[in-house]
Amino acid sequence: MIRTLIFVSHTGEVSGAELVMIQAMQLAKESGATVILVCPDGPLTQRVTDICEVLPIPSLALKGEGGINRILAIATVVKNWRIAGRMIASRTRSENAKVIVNSLFALPAIRFGRVDGGATWLIHDTLSNTKQRTVVRIAKPSIRRAVSVSGPTAIPVRALGIPTTIARLGVAVPDEIAVVQSPAPGVVGIIGSITPWKGHTVLLEAIARTPDVLLEIAGVPFPGDEPYAEVLKQRSEEPDLRGRVRFLGYVDSLSTVRNWDLAISASTSPEASPLVVLEAMSLGVPVIGTDHGGTSELLADGAGSLIAVDDPAQLAAEIARLLNDECARSTFARAGRKRVVERYDIRKNLPALLEELVRD
Repeated sequence: MIRTLIFVSHTGEVSGAELVMIQAMQLAKESGATVILVCPDGPLTQRVTDICEVLPIPSLALKGEGGINRILAIATVVKNWRIAGRMIASRTRSENAKVIVNSLFALPAIRFGRVDGGATWLIHDTLSNTKQRTVVRIAKPSIRRAVSVSGPTAIPVRALGIPTTIARLGVAVPDEIAVVQSPAPGVVGIIGSITPWKGHTVLLEAIARTPDVLLEIAGVPFPGDEPYAEVLKQRSEEPDLRGRVRFLGYVDSLSTVRNWDLAISASTSPEASPLVVLEAMSLGVPVIGTDHGGTSELLADGAGSLIAVDDPAQLAAEIARLLNDECARSTFARAGRKRVVERYDIRKNLPALLEELVRD
């Protein structure tokens, strides 16, 4: 594979989707490709300086604006789609490059820029609202094909008439599983970007119903979500939670998750294939996740515990049940790790993902 690959991200922040893109870019470089990243300035650009050239563009993201400010922000994003599109089109022509779009909200730039050959879309968003579907419809004429990281995430994209294949994500499988010796009655945790759809408020209400259980919240807010993070901290200081919630900030995921009795994925919007769930499973840490999107696929058939979306009472009951049942936790832990070893090993899945992305 000797060619130029242009990866496009709507954000300069780093979350699971961007980590997957970085892995694919690194493998592409090692395979002999010239790699260019098109994205706004931010932590992402600092992570890839040894991998690729960076072509900076204006931000293509909304940042929690409301009212008239949101209308103005949307107008700015549309303008920025046009600017970014022209920049991408120019580099695509000069480099005879293949374009891979890593985020839904960067897709319209490809259409507005009339990028030669369109783009392959690496899907990290399970379409679940009108805004997302509208953006895809705007960009559809420029989407050559799509690659989904899970089966459930492929379904709504195929329904829009876009040719879509599936290439599942992977994580490294640690040699040793986690051995947790937490204080009774246990420590549970959630890790990832602090943003409303991740379900932290649901988890806090669940912990309020499970006396003495400790909760660790790892991660930092997306730009614009700082007020949400402050609301979480204020809730954690109320009497039914005071002293039982720790905010860890940015941490190494594996070394943090291995100290938890349970890992929680409480997302209220469906995720495509949350890496943090796979990492917990790889460590042998049992996972409770909401039953939608790619999480349903990851935890199906006893690889984890699936619960209803936005239901703090059920989540609390399941946390209490598992913390009081070592046998059940061990069963989930073994089944989850086995699932990762058999289906989600990065040594097999990352090369397969890159091959699917560059396929003509």
